Amino acid sequence: MVIVQFRKRRTRLQVFLIFRGEDEAFTGGITMKSILRTTILKVMPDDFVENYRAYKQKRVIKQAAREEAKKYSKYANLRIKGSSDEGIEELLIFHTHSIEKGLSHPHFRPNFGKNALTKLKANLEEFNQLGLDKDSFSYQNAISVLRSYKEKHQNMQIETPNFDSLFGNINLASASMMAGAKKFANSLNDGVDFKKVETSRYTQREFADGPLDEELYQEALSMAMKSPSVCNRQPWHVFFTQNKAKIEQLISIQSGFKGYGLPPSLSIVTVDRRAFLGPYERSEPYIDGGIFLMNFDMCLTSVGLASCILNLMLPTNELDKLRNILKIDDAQVMIAMVAVGQPKQQLLVAKSARKD
Repeated sequence: MVIVQFRKRRTRLQVFLIFRGEDEAFTGGITMKSILRTTILKVMPDDFVENYRAYKQKRVIKQAAREEAKKYSKYANLRIKGSSDEGIEELLIFHTHSIEKGLSHPHFRPNFGKNALTKLKANLEEFNQLGLDKDSFSYQNAISVLRSYKEKHQNMQIETPNFDSLFGNINLASASMMAGAKKFANSLNDGVDFKKVETSRYTQREFADGPLDEELYQEALSMAMKSPSVCNRQPWHVFFTQNKAKIEQLISIQSGFKGYGLPPSLSIVTVDRRAFLGPYERSEPYIDGGIFLMNFDMCLTSVGLASCILNLMLPTNELDKLRNILKIDDAQVMIAMVAVGQPKQQLLVAKSARKD
């Protein structure tokens, strides 16, 4: 016999299950958990059951939020100087873009950006102290924007005492012109019909036999790298596999592709938390990740590949399994999984009617 007792302690309602007699019922393959669950559902009022389910879901939400906050706090750049090697490079990109915006402003303000220049100086010093690679994009981008800043003022015959005190010992003449500002004329690109790409894109869960055309995949990926991101930080990564055993494991964990054959390839789009600054950018990984994901998927369509976006709204322990399979470090926010392959000549797809 099972007796259910209720005790209220502070704000929590505690349920105690007291067992009397022999446990003969727990035989024949029936688990104690299932019997307890069935018993409770029978004796509890419906309102209590629904409230308890909602309470459990709230606990899951709070736990997930705590885990995400912990990871964001660990990896995000919460200091003026970088929290990690990657953080230093992301800060260089951030401050570089701040200066680029000033250089492209229609109402140019001479000797602008004292705060950004000072922080860029601190990050460059830290970069040098740690002996990081000066051929990296972030470093070359930063040196380039300094050259553009100086040349802009020289062309306007304006002195730059603050800039010179910070960067006078750096040889900018050899820096590339990759950063800065440039004139741009809007024009329609011949032969590109975005409407056709947009309206012809459908989620496809079946693919033609044979391997993925990797050249087309790389072409789509290269185009997707043009996606906009906060302060041009480009924090995304794509983890790719064509290994059938790994694909089978990944699909099994995601569990939203049941009943279909294995796709020729799987990609997981992630965003690096180390690209973000302070507490108010905590949601930015999902914004930048979503922008990139959609752009990537449209690029796949534009080159003639079929794709299916698979969500990764999973418990932390399941996400960790995915991380282990593709060696994705904990600093990465996993945005979504994308199945990609060659399109079948003909297949059934969901109509997916749109709201007005």
